[in-house]
Amino acid sequence: MNEEERKKTLAEIEVKRKELDTLKSKLNELHSQKEAWFEKKRKATQELSDVVRTIREAKGKRNTFTKQVKDSKQRRQELNTLLKDKFDEMKMLQKEKQEITRKFGIHVDPSRIQQEIEKLELSIETEALPFSVEQRVMKRIAEKKKLLDQAKEVSDVFEKIHLLSKEIDKTRKKADESHRKVQTKAEASQQFHEEIIESSKEVKELRAKEEEALKNFVEWKTKYNEQNDLVRAKIDEINELRGKIDGIDFAEKKKVKKEEEMKIVEQKRSVEEKIKKGLKLTNEDLLAFQAREESAEREGRKRRQRPARGWEERGEARKAAEHKRKEVPAAEPKAKQPAKEEAAPEAPEERK
Repeated sequence: MNEEERKKTLAEIEVKRKELDTLKSKLNELHSQKEAWFEKKRKATQELSDVVRTIREAKGKRNTFTKQVKDSKQRRQELNTLLKDKFDEMKMLQKEKQEITRKFGIHVDPSRIQQEIEKLELSIETEALPFSVEQRVMKRIAEKKKLLDQAKEVSDVFEKIHLLSKEIDKTRKKADESHRKVQTKAEASQQFHEEIIESSKEVKELRAKEEEALKNFVEWKTKYNEQNDLVRAKIDEINELRGKIDGIDFAEKKKVKKEEEMKIVEQKRSVEEKIKKGLKLTNEDLLAFQAREESAEREGRKRRQRPARGWEERGEARKAAEHKRKEVPAAEPKAKQPAKEEAAPEAPEERK
């Protein structure tokens, strides 16, 4: 390649570098849009996960309270049944009491008579009563003792009624407590149930939001990949021109790279077909996009690892040889050497 052809090639490289800058600028814009939608999708997915976890916890608590309500209702029913039996027993005792009191003419509980006797005796022992008053109290005690002797015939019935009455009061308190537990736990269960209903509505909204974000992400991802193809193609054009200057057979390398790209394009085509048909994308489909990005990133690393000094050293060697051959006092101003092209900016590693 003579000097004229070399200058022409360098000028063509400079033009393509400007075109590459424009393509890269557009690529960065698409990358920002793509990542923005991916972030929205990620947030929606996280929010959805949080709500689902809240629903799961609420269901667990609701079910616990529902079971406790069921158990409390069963206990309440048992107590109410027991209470009914005791009321039936009380009716029988009251009937027996009425029959005995009619027979013996006693209408007072013997235990109450005994309490009155003890009270009167205590007054005599502890109080300084006048003799006449004390005589009257003694007379009343005698009368009540006589009545108590007669009441012994019905004392058993009165005692049974007294004990049964205590049992009824105790059972009624337990039944009332069980009823309050049923109401309290039923309210708690209902509260969690309503929370589940509201959260379920939120799940539907978040799923729609997530699907919309994913759809937009895929669309911008597709545009990004198409733009990235243009960037890489432009870099290939520049490197091919450099290859001519450096004497590198770029065509063979491009052929190998093209074969690799065709495999990835085939995977991409499968994903795009799913998008057109409205099918849901799987992790494997997203990995197809990732494979495309990783391939481009590997190519970029290879280019960056190529020794940057090679071009400069060869340029200096040619310059020295030309000066020596022509023996001119001053060298012709050397055309500006283009900096080694960097690989196209690649998308960050895709999230799974």
